[in-house]
Amino acid sequence: MQIVNSIYPYPVLSLDDDDYIASSSFEVEFSLTSATSFKNANVHCKFKLHDQSLEDLIKRGLAGFYLHVENSRASYRKLYALEIGTNTFDLEIDPKLMRQKVELSGFLLAKQEIKYHQSESINSELYGPNYVFPTLNVGDPLAVAFTTNVNIDDTDSFKSVTSIIKVAKSKSDCMLVDPDGEIVYVYLPEKQYEQYVKYQGMQEVILTMVILPALTQLLNYMVIFRNGDIDGQKWYQVIERKIKSLDLDLQDLMKQNVSALELAQKILDNPLERAFMEVQGVIESED
Repeated sequence: MQIVNSIYPYPVLSLDDDDYIASSSFEVEFSLTSATSFKNANVHCKFKLHDQSLEDLIKRGLAGFYLHVENSRASYRKLYALEIGTNTFDLEIDPKLMRQKVELSGFLLAKQEIKYHQSESINSELYGPNYVFPTLNVGDPLAVAFTTNVNIDDTDSFKSVTSIIKVAKSKSDCMLVDPDGEIVYVYLPEKQYEQYVKYQGMQEVILTMVILPALTQLLNYMVIFRNGDIDGQKWYQVIERKIKSLDLDLQDLMKQNVSALELAQKILDNPLERAFMEVQGVIESED
């Protein structure tokens, strides 16, 4: 019998060793949804385990899926436990805690002490026939997936729009934009404001219907009053920084190299497409 040279004193299921037979596998699929003006970036994690004995341990509550998240740039490290009965996890990327590159590792760990565990999937050529695991303690790994690096875009995709533009209710019969302050107030008629509150979940649609026209007006306002004192206001500085991050300048707007509407869409990262996708998702979920 040949014992594999492993960091673990017992068989651990992984794609890069031969502890288990070829039909057993464990991996985690990651898909990144980039940040928008209203939402942080999100990593959808899908744990894929193919091994009957390990699946039985999960069903008995003896083992569970975990996601280890590490970001050395921000000195962030955390272990997330998946809910019992699920194999998916959505990790929201908080830019205050995680930046640039995030390392993600999936594990199957013991949740309780496990004694006398046996599996027909163990590679008998390495561990011999009828192998019996040593007593496993809470936190001991049973399966390990490859570490995956997820690159996070550090560019401010107008995330701070919610800090410089506030929506409020007014007695007017149409939408109004008030830029006379550190932040901008968008006033909606009472009935429209009630709908705005009711459909807060459709954030991309709201972004397109309310924030996009308000931002378009603000850009025109920045050109018209460029020689005034508005450049010291917070909302002006945030928008100006975003314009520069797009390799553009207010001069491009003044010279009509780009229209206010076009520039507003660039700042908000083309919200129309996301709004239509959001609407499509709602319609499909109702069918």
